[in-house]
Amino acid sequence: MLRTVSGEWTRSSWGLAALLGLLASALVLWNPAGAVVVTLAGSGVLAVLGQRRGLPGVALGFLGACLLGYALLGRGFAYLGAPPLYIGEVALFLGLLVLALNGRVRSLAASPVAYALLVFLLIGAAATLPYLGRYGIDALRDAVLWAYGLFALVVAALLLRVGGVLEAARQYTRFVPLLLLWLPPALLLYELAPFPLPQLPGANAALLDLKGGDVAVHLAGVAALLLLGLPRLLDRETPIRWLGGRSLRLTRLDWLWWTLWFAAAAIPVFRVRAGLLAIAAAVLVVLLFRPGTRWWKPLVLFAFILTCFLTFNVSIKLGESRNTISAQSLLLNVQSITGNTGEGYRDGSRRWRLEWWQNIVNYTVHGPYFWTGKGYGINLADADGFQVNEDSSLRSPHNGHLNILARSGVPGLTAWVLLQGLFALSLLRAYRRAAAAGEELWARLNLWVLAYWAAFMINAAFDVFLEGPQGGIWFWSLFGFGIALLEVQRRRFAGRPALPEGAR
Repeated sequence: MLRTVSGEWTRSSWGLAALLGLLASALVLWNPAGAVVVTLAGSGVLAVLGQRRGLPGVALGFLGACLLGYALLGRGFAYLGAPPLYIGEVALFLGLLVLALNGRVRSLAASPVAYALLVFLLIGAAATLPYLGRYGIDALRDAVLWAYGLFALVVAALLLRVGGVLEAARQYTRFVPLLLLWLPPALLLYELAPFPLPQLPGANAALLDLKGGDVAVHLAGVAALLLLGLPRLLDRETPIRWLGGRSLRLTRLDWLWWTLWFAAAAIPVFRVRAGLLAIAAAVLVVLLFRPGTRWWKPLVLFAFILTCFLTFNVSIKLGESRNTISAQSLLLNVQSITGNTGEGYRDGSRRWRLEWWQNIVNYTVHGPYFWTGKGYGINLADADGFQVNEDSSLRSPHNGHLNILARSGVPGLTAWVLLQGLFALSLLRAYRRAAAAGEELWARLNLWVLAYWAAFMINAAFDVFLEGPQGGIWFWSLFGFGIALLEVQRRRFAGRPALPEGAR
């Protein structure tokens, strides 16, 4: 029944997974207990239908549908469901269930990054479990900062199970044209809609709720993908069957894709510090290691756009003063990264962040919370005296790295830094090894993941990003893809089978 395409990743698996997840998430709105039953029963049925061999494709397909929803709709998509079972949690449950039924976690036994991730997860659990009785659901909600790391293990193990690393990259290239066509009008609608946008029952966000920094991270990944020429390499390796005809292929119409990219990047680059830096970080990674001829088209477009803004003094109002798209706002955005601009909102936001971050360093690195942090569950904005919302809805500092320090102390931050450093160094080492061996596709895939990862790291340093599903699930899924990519290459260069025994 589950016809295979590239191993066990199937189109029917994607359809079954999406149907199961959407039904369960919709039912959550009226009957959370019933949604759990539907998820469990549906997973059992899929196990029988696929004789458990097609389930990895089902879980990956459903997660892919979730990632697409998060990228296109933002925070609003995350509210599909009801507490504590949202669509992201359904995806995680399904992935863990598939691993229990049919996974091969031991395929990660040789991965040092996987072991470093386990250490980070254990420290996070130790900083959460003692506070469950006091804070209840708030502790679990804050704990997703580390608990979403389970997505990395699920994605890595399942990709190795089905041999789907290259297929996952191809799926991403199919998704990019849709993202570029969607984002410019979606961002304008979100910023300028003269009417309230619809929202899901019980949600405190519109169904379309796109943050500039979040959008910038995905645009950074797309820019790295295009600059590295990965669509052409992937298409050359195994021709990609594109939906919508040949006209939507990323290997054609370069001017169109870059024009759409700049249109989508306007708000993040001109308005959001984190967005500007995230894109710059990804582009810098590619520039340092793979300078080439693919740069001239985006450079020509950028020079043309900047010349028009300066020559004609273009200024586009999007509601608030900080939402102005102009050469001056771009300059202020750059200037605000390193110093004061004389603009109250930007300077006040910068000063507020820096004071809170310094306070966290004082009571952890130099204070009584060195070993334990304050734990997951406490409202840090209230406890530290930096709450800015009347309803106390702000819970964490606008810096995911320092949030880890504040909640799990210096041991937690140390584990986090070592994990991310090991991941980045492993990708660089794999890139150099693949490049030296003339394996261009694998070399550029390593560099793409590194560039995308850098964009996530930068945005996480300026916003509550990894603490939410639209950022956290995306980040850890990319992280899991990177672990699988590294493991496949380790086996490839060691002369061993790329897939675990029995996975073929």
